[in-house]
Amino acid sequence: MEYLDELKRLVERKGVTDLIRFIMSCSTAERNELLAQCLCVLYTPKDEHFGIVPLEAMTAYKPVIACNSGGPVEIVKNSVTGFLCDPNPQKFSLAMTKLILDPHMAENMGQDARRHVTESFSTKIFGQHLNRYLIDVARGKDE
Repeated sequence: MEYLDELKRLVERKGVTDLIRFIMSCSTAERNELLAQCLCVLYTPKDEHFGIVPLEAMTAYKPVIACNSGGPVEIVKNSVTGFLCDPNPQKFSLAMTKLILDPHMAENMGQDARRHVTESFSTKIFGQHLNRYLIDVARGKDE
């Protein structure tokens, strides 16, 4: 809440309150509508564990710009399904600028993002990996 208050003060100071909307929680329908309208999704937590936000964005055909640490390193393919950036404003703004200046790139990355999620993180793929692991355990493999 302290950080949210800080961001709200910053928005006021910069005079952009009419351009910024803070959404603390939203329904699935609202989330889907926001994803449909956006160019990409910024995922800024540093050293965040494997998170659902990048997967939801990529499922909605949106590239993800995320910190080059933690879970996003496993999820986002740099320069293919989005961008992995050092956690600083300059790197994030450069990645955002690339997509703003080339919406076709954003669209292609979104297509690749959707394909990547489907091929690597779907419940079907998860089930196949889990099944393989359980069979290996039952057979006594240590891997």
